[in-house]
Amino acid sequence: MNPISRQSIYNDTQQRILDATINCVKLWGLEKTSLNDIAKQAGVTRPTVYSYYPSRDAVIRAALLQSGYAFGERVIDHIRRFASARERLLEAVLFAIEQLPLEPYLTLVTRSDIPSQFYEDALIDSEGLHICLAIFDAVFEDSDHSDQDKLDIMELSIRLTLSLLVLRGPTTRSTKELRGFLERRLLPAAGL
Repeated sequence: MNPISRQSIYNDTQQRILDATINCVKLWGLEKTSLNDIAKQAGVTRPTVYSYYPSRDAVIRAALLQSGYAFGERVIDHIRRFASARERLLEAVLFAIEQLPLEPYLTLVTRSDIPSQFYEDALIDSEGLHICLAIFDAVFEDSDHSDQDKLDIMELSIRLTLSLLVLRGPTTRSTKELRGFLERRLLPAAGL
């Protein structure tokens, strides 16, 4: 596994709080999950939760980011098997589309009932950007693309991936058909 250097390190109590947060949201939904629920599920007091996180939204954001690091590492491990930036980009997007809905914590991002405040800043949040940059550094390993081109391709790819995950389109595609769609549409748009 290729670890992405984490900007936040969590102690055992914080980890229990983060795990409890995801479990509560999965059980009761985002709107019905309270800090009391999270504290009870984690086996800590509400003041303990507040000692680490200023709000419920901050706890949820931290839990999603932690899961994002682990998922990013899995994407990097997967795409390192491929020789070219073209193949690695295609495989990174396919991997995300196929695996995110199966990811116990990150599947929350693909649900349309999750308020946008939890994902709308993903491309400008420092930790979210850090994860994305690590993945796209692996995509563009041994590539002569400019830094701006890499950022543009990263943004395009992430926006397309989220759209394909969240919005139902007029066509349901098999993996083979999705691969063809991405080869015809994403790769040329990315200049690959």
